Amino acid sequence: MVFLYIVLLSAAPFLELRGAIPFGIAAGLDYFTVFLVATSANIIIIPVIYILFNTFFKELYKFPYIGNKFEKTVHKAHRKSEKYLDKYGYLGLALFVSIPLPGSGAYTGSIVANFLEMDRRKAMLAIAVGVFVAGILVTLISVGFLESLRFLL
Repeated sequence: MVFLYIVLLSAAPFLELRGAIPFGIAAGLDYFTVFLVATSANIIIIPVIYILFNTFFKELYKFPYIGNKFEKTVHKAHRKSEKYLDKYGYLGLALFVSIPLPGSGAYTGSIVANFLEMDRRKAMLAIAVGVFVAGILVTLISVGFLESLRFLL
């Protein structure tokens, strides 16, 4: 049952594996297994985001209030990623997604890549690499934090 929560957290916008990995490790599960499940679930969601963006999300622009809110969200995501993408392209996209902070994961990377009309396959590969690196970083940070707590307590 805990693995279902890890998958759901990994698929949730803004939390993604940044919330799922600490949750799984804090629940006492093996950190390598948690890393694999959370990272896989987060990578699997990438094509789904692309499909949603190309169909459903673009329809949101037709509704004045919702379209304006969505456009602000997309532009905010673009501003956050701009320094990485302008200088490094697809590598910059991977670097941006790999930052282990909320709001810089697969969802934001997919939306920005779609908004900038980047090549879909290259962008999805870059996002997957970024998710993998973020998974490693979040796992190391989570394990280190819990070990520090055990040492102090």
